[in-house]
Amino acid sequence: MIDLFWKTLADLKEPAILWRLFIPFGAAIILVSVMGYGLFGVFLMSDFITHNPMVQEFNVWQQQAEQTIGAIPFIGAALLWLIGVVVAVIAGILGILLGSYLILLFAMIITGFMTDSLVKAVHDKHYPHTAYQGHGTISGMLWKMLKFGLLMLLLFLLTIPMLFIPLVNIVWFWVLGFLFFRYTVVLDVGQVILPESMFNEVKALSNWTPTLTLAGFFALSLLPVLSLFAPVLAVIALAHYYFDVLSTMPKQQEI
Repeated sequence: MIDLFWKTLADLKEPAILWRLFIPFGAAIILVSVMGYGLFGVFLMSDFITHNPMVQEFNVWQQQAEQTIGAIPFIGAALLWLIGVVVAVIAGILGILLGSYLILLFAMIITGFMTDSLVKAVHDKHYPHTAYQGHGTISGMLWKMLKFGLLMLLLFLLTIPMLFIPLVNIVWFWVLGFLFFRYTVVLDVGQVILPESMFNEVKALSNWTPTLTLAGFFALSLLPVLSLFAPVLAVIALAHYYFDVLSTMPKQQEI
């Protein structure tokens, strides 16, 4: 695992890899500028939100609840303060996680278009004598990713109550995000480099070397800016691992 980290970081000095590392970052700045300060702001200030009956009813219910709780002798004000703190903490944590995951998802989509070129850059630099062909189709890969993504979404919806348990909510939300991140990157890079039979042998979650390496890079998703670089780093690390595996194939066949 440590070896994969060093190989990945060492590759960042290569021009063919370095400029690709910043493509998701540049694209994110453009997207945030357009959506964050334009479309999203207009949407929040639109009549659809401000005059929405459900929003207005919720505001009325909130005011009534605050008045009812505040009227409780001695402890009313303390309860309102405590509820406000709890809601603020939960909303803050979920907001940070959701925001960083949205940025990470966007970076993953952009990186997906560069997987072939990143793999080729790693191959030409370190494994020029190792031939690779890959397997599968783009449509098949997208279908598998969609099914797994829907499965993770369903699991998230079924476990929403866990998000209100301090610390457990952070760990569980991180695990769900990591499972999706790992599945998509492994599938994307694996289909480019490995034949299907070999890919099926090394794709398991229990294959700890790539799993722990990807977990380390996924941890960058907790930092919104650095999460833009996580998918590119993950692709480079997996490319190294899979080329190392592929290079042993003739020896395995001789045995």
